[in-house]
Amino acid sequence: MTKADTVHVIARGETVYSLSKRYGVSSEAIIESNSITDASEIKVGTKLLIPDSNISVSGKDVLYKVKPGDTYYSIAKRLELSLERLLALNGRNENHLLRIGEELVVDTPVRDAGLGEEKTFLVVADEVSQKLTRVPQWPVSGKKRILDGKLAGIGIETDPLSYVHAVAAGKVVWTGPYRGFGHVVLVDSRGYIYLYGGNERLFVNVGQTVEAGSRIGRLGLSDTDGVSHGEPVMFFAVFKDGNPIPPDEAPRG
Repeated sequence: MTKADTVHVIARGETVYSLSKRYGVSSEAIIESNSITDASEIKVGTKLLIPDSNISVSGKDVLYKVKPGDTYYSIAKRLELSLERLLALNGRNENHLLRIGEELVVDTPVRDAGLGEEKTFLVVADEVSQKLTRVPQWPVSGKKRILDGKLAGIGIETDPLSYVHAVAAGKVVWTGPYRGFGHVVLVDSRGYIYLYGGNERLFVNVGQTVEAGSRIGRLGLSDTDGVSHGEPVMFFAVFKDGNPIPPDEAPRG
């Protein structure tokens, strides 16, 4: 069994320090692995190796060793996989107990001769590639529950600061705060109205066209009333002709 390095493509606004926080490795380790002389001069699009002792390669599988505090959601988010893909690769559902020290299959190895002969890498796609190629089934990954009360839809408990992604392309027709539901976005997609609530921050404006998979908002550190009760909740509902429909039956893409 051999170690594998993550290959990260630098996006706008990222620094060695932010990568060290994101991947849980020291800035010094990243600098040393990439022979960086001036960390402030790293350009957008640069490929950096991120040393990670929790990732290894066995046979044709890339494996991730579970550490304390890990959840299926946090692992998928960290490695930029969909939760559905992570579970499918391991033949599991969300109720399967995750044990510290066990190894999960997270991908298959990719050869990249330009970064070192016969070396195996888990390639993490950059933000633009994700937006163009990934159409999520749900706006965020997490535990789902049916909402009752004034909003008919789904509440999804997820990790703090999770990004909310559009599940269908369309036009933003309304944005703004809504009591008890944080900042809300309404997207009209071919006559279906998709409601994305629970956001602390929005990345879209009324009149803007969004693609399926693009980021439209971000959740906060606590529930929408500003008091932490556990995991933040993202609110998702879909309407057709003014009537709510089951969110899992609404079109994607």
